[in-house]
Amino acid sequence: MIDYKGLVGPVGRTVGGVAVLGAVTATGTLQASASAAPATPAVGTVSPAAAAAPAIPAAAVQGAALGSTLAPAATYTNVKLRYGARGSAVKSLQNSLRSHGASISADGVFGPKTLRAVKSFQSSKGLKVDGVVGPNTWSALGSSSGSSSSSSSSSQPKLRYGSRGSAVRTLQQGLNESGASLAVDGVFGSSTRSAVRSLQSAAGISVDGVVGPNTWKALDSTVRISGTTADRGSGRGSSSSVSGSAIVNAARGALGTRYKWGGSTLSGMDCSGLVYYAYNKAGLDVPRRTAKGYTFNGAIIPASQAKVGDLVAFTDDDYGHMGIYIGNGKIIDASGSRGRVVERSIWNSPHVFVTYR
Repeated sequence: MIDYKGLVGPVGRTVGGVAVLGAVTATGTLQASASAAPATPAVGTVSPAAAAAPAIPAAAVQGAALGSTLAPAATYTNVKLRYGARGSAVKSLQNSLRSHGASISADGVFGPKTLRAVKSFQSSKGLKVDGVVGPNTWSALGSSSGSSSSSSSSSQPKLRYGSRGSAVRTLQQGLNESGASLAVDGVFGSSTRSAVRSLQSAAGISVDGVVGPNTWKALDSTVRISGTTADRGSGRGSSSSVSGSAIVNAARGALGTRYKWGGSTLSGMDCSGLVYYAYNKAGLDVPRRTAKGYTFNGAIIPASQAKVGDLVAFTDDDYGHMGIYIGNGKIIDASGSRGRVVERSIWNSPHVFVTYR
């Protein structure tokens, strides 16, 4: 006879006042009961103990018997979960979120990534976005299998410049955990877009500033945004030792130098070669990179924060050109069209400001 009372006994802490079935304990109970079980009773007879036992979901009993099988999400619809919860109910939640496209591990710990996935899912389903998993969230999780790509995109909505709402706040929180320093205001502005581009560059995916499945996946990985204070600054240069005027003076010393693709000396240089030349001459130790490489290994900042000596990166042609900012809306750059290093005004083309100081 199966001891049902042993099966429904609470194991460890309960969540939201509801006991969670422990698979290991239940398995042991089943095995012990099986060894001591009497002969199968005649058809139609029911033992008094069995008649008095509370009903147990078949899926839960099956999961207990198998030991390693988690009960489906439907088993936990009355269990309320929130940040910090642990156990098999959390594992079931995580597996359900994964089936809806979340990139999280099913480790049974309701941590920051699970919290973000819950909030993102709640937002996509029009639920109250509070990160608490109650009946409504459980119901939405169990309403469809979530195995198709469409369910993945719905649980992780596509976001871009101008987007607003709780999903943007979830994005901003994730970016901050990856190394950004953003205000979590739910507004997808220029700073959020810059942080997204930095993450995309670090992850080696398309750098378009649009948050789709690949960017959400990168957000839940170990990728760190380069260009943060901890990642910048090595060798001779630092914000306290290198002035913007020293960088500009070094760049002005290269005026008239002929344009040479891949060059970085006074015998010929391209736009990124000018940056390498001027920065190192001024005492800021940076490696030789492309214009795009300099953009995403620095910190992209708003124009209002740009200082003399920072970089101006033009986003056309996949961040194919840049110059050194000298103030008053002007730059020094190695111009391919003019064939030399020149000083000129910033023209009407999409651009961002980048700092290494």
